[in-house]
Amino acid sequence: MQDQWETHSKGAVHVHILPTSKYKMTTVFGTLERKLNRDLITSVSILPQVLQRGTMRHPSPERLVRGFDELYGASMSARSGKHGDVQTVEFVMQLPSEKFLSGSSGLFGQAIKLYSQVMLEPYLEDGCFSEHAVQIEKKLHRQRIENIVNDKIAYASERCVEIMCGDEPYGIPRLGYAEDIDGITPQSLYRAYQSLLEKSPLHLYIVGLVDVDSVLAEVFSAFAKIALREDSQESLAYRGNLSTPVVPDKVKMVEEAFDVNQGKLNMGLRSQISYKDDEYPALIVYNGILGGFPHSKLFTNVREKASLAYYASSRLDGLKGLLFIQSGIQVADYQKAKDIIEKQLESIKKREISDDELSFTKTGLINQYLQSDDQPLTGAMMQMYARFSGRERQVSELIEQVKSISKEDIGQVADRVYLDTVYFLRDKGL
Repeated sequence: MQDQWETHSKGAVHVHILPTSKYKMTTVFGTLERKLNRDLITSVSILPQVLQRGTMRHPSPERLVRGFDELYGASMSARSGKHGDVQTVEFVMQLPSEKFLSGSSGLFGQAIKLYSQVMLEPYLEDGCFSEHAVQIEKKLHRQRIENIVNDKIAYASERCVEIMCGDEPYGIPRLGYAEDIDGITPQSLYRAYQSLLEKSPLHLYIVGLVDVDSVLAEVFSAFAKIALREDSQESLAYRGNLSTPVVPDKVKMVEEAFDVNQGKLNMGLRSQISYKDDEYPALIVYNGILGGFPHSKLFTNVREKASLAYYASSRLDGLKGLLFIQSGIQVADYQKAKDIIEKQLESIKKREISDDELSFTKTGLINQYLQSDDQPLTGAMMQMYARFSGRERQVSELIEQVKSISKEDIGQVADRVYLDTVYFLRDKGL
């Protein structure tokens, strides 16, 4: 019998537990989440790094790491995330299961208490974050954003999203904006932190060989501050409303010039299908055939046969139902590469899919799913996406659905895919 998730809520704390003997480690994946907001994105993106710099009881990064390490080698990390129109502050903790250790009774309770202190009891000076800690993290965050600008593949990908979704929350970059960093102070960052705690639900996904009742008691005790309040209306507003089908009126054509030797041709496409829809497995296979693998149409026809691209691939954002094509080309080959890419889109619409393309894509996707199913965070992420989309999915279910997809299913998806944006990053020329 397959292991089953169960959910228990108290106030604004929602605990999703998968009791399973599949793993010898217990994984806790926690999220504080809110709708993407232009004015808050940069501050909230810096928060997880500042929170990891210490708690009131472990007031330095070194002491905090040591505190986790003393719990049989437990570890914790934090990051900001972007999932559809939602920004998340994510905390991941892993620790050995008590079931496999002698003399470790109470380990989970100790670990979840320290984990909660990172979120609820950060190190403060004069009632707000440390000036020293904030200045360090501001500098590091600026470097992260600048690294994207310096990595032209990443930059072109992000610019394509910004242009395509400029009027939508999804168009806001995950890390925020470099121009906002100077205005962040310890006081303003602490206010952003307080607002996040007050208005965001806390979802905890716990995977491992655990006793549900004892885990719940420990979690609700550690997070009593959040469990005492109800979810705000703001936190409920985005659920099940992440994807709105849009047919573009016209294709946006944007060209930007930088000091580059290689052009970056990116295209954004809108499908009328997303994670919640029955046709979603066919959309996954469509993306795989288009540009998800080395045997895919983009790689084979743009890179291998025409020798026009250094790389050519596509990716899918399932929550939004958006696809993005990325390729690196010689600037002079822009029109040729664009024409060949568009020809691949048309060929799938015409159901021009070989048996090998379909078979290899299914095999590749199934192998990816089997590998991901060995990771405890995969199930947690799928549970989170189920909340966001209103559609619960399982890896085993997706594998069976992918196996059943036909060429006609893929063609019907292609009929509902529309080119929205063409972005070309080129050299400055003479």
